[in-house]
Amino acid sequence: MPTDLTTLLDFETNVETAAKIFLSTATGLQASSLYATLDQDNLVLPRISVSFESSGAIDPVDVKSISSDQLEYRKYSGNFSIQVVSDASRDDTQAEHRTLRAQVRAAMLLNAENWTATDELEQDVLPYYDINYMRPVGTEYVIEGDLAISSLSYEMNLTIRNDQFPD
Repeated sequence: MPTDLTTLLDFETNVETAAKIFLSTATGLQASSLYATLDQDNLVLPRISVSFESSGAIDPVDVKSISSDQLEYRKYSGNFSIQVVSDASRDDTQAEHRTLRAQVRAAMLLNAENWTATDELEQDVLPYYDINYMRPVGTEYVIEGDLAISSLSYEMNLTIRNDQFPD
């Protein structure tokens, strides 16, 4: 159980941290090549950047927890994006970039071991929530100077597990 509501309701950090773990495994990139929204970083290439933005609660409200009959919003929708960035000035970047992009897509398949994966300590990578809807909504590809950037976007719904709200 989370120690407090601040931990539980920090959707962005929790979702982004989980994604960094399973995308590192799926692509073979070291953890130092994966970044979340508020990570301090240097320009490391290739890299994967992840971002989750909550877009609001989903009706109806639910019973807050298994030990409470209070009503609370437990379902939230959001937008999840993944940027694959590589060095466009290198000769092999097209093959590397395409491979990374395909590996990311494979990791984001509904039946992939992603949000239900465990970390190196065999703990759930996303212990407070269930991802109960995830749909790819598009990809953008651009070259900016020496950077090749693919941005993959997903609609996502998460539910706070009913055993996770503090009493």
